Amino acid sequence: MRGKARNGTGDFWRPRAYLAFLFLFIASSVWGQTYRNLSQARQAASSAKTADSLTTVLKTAITQLPVRDSIALCEEFEPKAPAVFKAELRGTIGGLYLLLGQINDAKSWYAKAAGLDKKYTMQALRLAIMAGDQKTVLQLLKSESLSRESQEIAAIWISLFDGEYSKASATANQALSSTTDPQSRREILFLKYIADFGLYGTANSSILKEFPLSIEADMIQGKVFSSAPLILSVGLSWLGSPTILADLAQKNLAKQDNNKSDYGQWLQVGYFSAKENAERLSRNLSAKGYQTRIVETKNSNGDSRWAVHVAAKDDWQKTQSMLKDQGYESYLVQP
Repeated sequence: MRGKARNGTGDFWRPRAYLAFLFLFIASSVWGQTYRNLSQARQAASSAKTADSLTTVLKTAITQLPVRDSIALCEEFEPKAPAVFKAELRGTIGGLYLLLGQINDAKSWYAKAAGLDKKYTMQALRLAIMAGDQKTVLQLLKSESLSRESQEIAAIWISLFDGEYSKASATANQALSSTTDPQSRREILFLKYIADFGLYGTANSSILKEFPLSIEADMIQGKVFSSAPLILSVGLSWLGSPTILADLAQKNLAKQDNNKSDYGQWLQVGYFSAKENAERLSRNLSAKGYQTRIVETKNSNGDSRWAVHVAAKDDWQKTQSMLKDQGYESYLVQP
């Protein structure tokens, strides 16, 4: 793995590990106590006479304070936290940093948590891959707590982030031959789809057949979009609604002059963060006789994205059917 992670779930992803601490704190908080600011919470923590009372203060305060204040409080009292709570508290701090998008800090705290409790190993590994921290990745991959599926998914992600699409695809094929866990299989299928797109500019996937209602299927069909870091850091299989990842910018495709605008209807076949991938798909479709265009747009963060459109001549549904027969999923977009 080289340098920083670039833009581009078995045991490897379990939503409990990232989000359960929020529910745990909410469920276990003493609602009779209110901390209006960091100073009040700090005073209460300092006055705690037992390990259990300190734990209660921290769990309660984190549901009431802003994220940055919660981090400050937890980091200050982490050395004093009881042994039975220390791993959970470290994971909590990591989760709070993740909410702020501070990947390196999140990675460090999850790695510290994993040093005490192996259930945090997978979160630390994902974040280490995102951060491009090769040393930490190699250390975490040695953990006996990682399942075979987790190790294989990690290997695929590393290859994708290094641009080694052929290696990623081969690893995915090998993993799929022996993986039966549904969550792991969904992620591996999706990663293989990404790898094959990187190789050929187009790809087929059995996700649409095996998991037609999954968010991975929605992403492949162009219904929702997400960045690679988001997929890696929060996983996909636990999401119940595609609207969470909906790219609002897609509803307002940038208008651009195009001498191929004689066609009244267009079908979107691909959507990329790298222009060269859009150009590759466009060339492949043009070679098959389709009229194509590449439309540049911006996502909600202002980052450039490139959509590949195919002209629908007379009957767009007929064109869509032809594309599907050739392995391309598409949907109708505004002219």
